[in-house]
Amino acid sequence: MRTRGGRLVPIVLVVLAARSGAQELGPGERAAIDSGRQVVIAEKVKGSSWPRLTVYQFIAGSPEEVAAVFFDYGRHASFLPNVRRSRISRVLDSATAEVDYTLRVPIVSDESYTVRDRLTSSVIDSGTDVRSYRVEWTLVRATSTKAADGEARFEPYRDGTLLTYRNLVVPGSRLAGLGFIRDRAQRDVRATVRAIAAQVVKERTHDRALLDEQVRALRAVAGHPRIGEPTPPPPEQSERVLPSLAPSGA
Repeated sequence: MRTRGGRLVPIVLVVLAARSGAQELGPGERAAIDSGRQVVIAEKVKGSSWPRLTVYQFIAGSPEEVAAVFFDYGRHASFLPNVRRSRISRVLDSATAEVDYTLRVPIVSDESYTVRDRLTSSVIDSGTDVRSYRVEWTLVRATSTKAADGEARFEPYRDGTLLTYRNLVVPGSRLAGLGFIRDRAQRDVRATVRAIAAQVVKERTHDRALLDEQVRALRAVAGHPRIGEPTPPPPEQSERVLPSLAPSGA
């Protein structure tokens, strides 16, 4: 289902990975983004009682700032809805980390799961070193969830960032197929995107020191300059793989 002007209408969508989030949207959907609303697309997936959800939202912050906030996986429990625990449990290589989560789930017991996150960065404008960022994740293990995968893309859009958040969860419990639980799960995905946006605004406004720390960590692993220093010439390759942050407060 697609949300358009507050109404739900059926859709069929094929997503091309090479396209940006803005290119995936039609004029009406971009107008919705520009007005501050989310655009939500749900795709039925064979074998899953829950759809694959894609949420688009504008965030008032640079892609670097938004990606830096999300990249600090250990802090997710402090601002993402229904997340009781988030901890980096394993760093596989410079690009990949496994993160343990405990999620509060209505009716049934809490769900504990581990996802493997991989972060990459792509140069969009070699003259200014403007970048987009992308985090992809897959399920490693879980209490009951059968499968999960997704991505978060942080791309320049107007004077801020377009966040494209795409997620699929294949639940293991038969109760998950109940309409009110499925609807709750979809609302939680939308709330997650709003929470990311709110956290970026909060840090930009009230906790600049934390945001600067997160940005420095992101720049350091990408070979960016320190805050306030001139930007060096961009590398020959347009994509560089970034390692994850060390656990925060773990």
